[in-house]
Amino acid sequence: MLSSIRRIAGASAVAAALLFALPMSANAVENTDTARPAAVTQAAQASVADPAPSPRFETGDISNLPPVSADKRDVRVPAWSYHITSSCSGREGAIRQGANYWGSATETASSGTPVSCVGGYIQGCGGGNVVGCNWGAGQRIELSTLVGDFALLAAHEFGHNWYGHSGTGCASWASQADVMRTTMCS
Repeated sequence: MLSSIRRIAGASAVAAALLFALPMSANAVENTDTARPAAVTQAAQASVADPAPSPRFETGDISNLPPVSADKRDVRVPAWSYHITSSCSGREGAIRQGANYWGSATETASSGTPVSCVGGYIQGCGGGNVVGCNWGAGQRIELSTLVGDFALLAAHEFGHNWYGHSGTGCASWASQADVMRTTMCS
């Protein structure tokens, strides 16, 4: 009898810990009819749209990299690697989607571009309310969990391995140039 009570109490403790450790809200998806890359189609279909307007967040830009050309939708990049730090626990899938958007990526246990996550704004990235930063064209990436479309933010910051911002306005999955826009609106 005592062992049964211990098992039930242990299972309840694990369930409570998971409930408080995992995010409580679903990721929002921007409401557009534009085509999405295959790497994100499945996640977009599984997400639930947020009926409330999303705040707009600026991404940092401390690079001197050229923008991706708006007339090139499928620019290929050289092979590269990254690793996800423990601060991103629970968001690994969205980060992988962002990395896979550019292709040629290999996730490793500890080499390549380190990707870390914070719950607030990014400090030291050329602005005030910045939600993502890529220091040194792939030396280090930091992502804020404040945004709704975390995979899009990851794709944007991975894109800074090769490209600067393509222009002002809301980032979207419509093209590589749109991924590299300055603002996360969803």
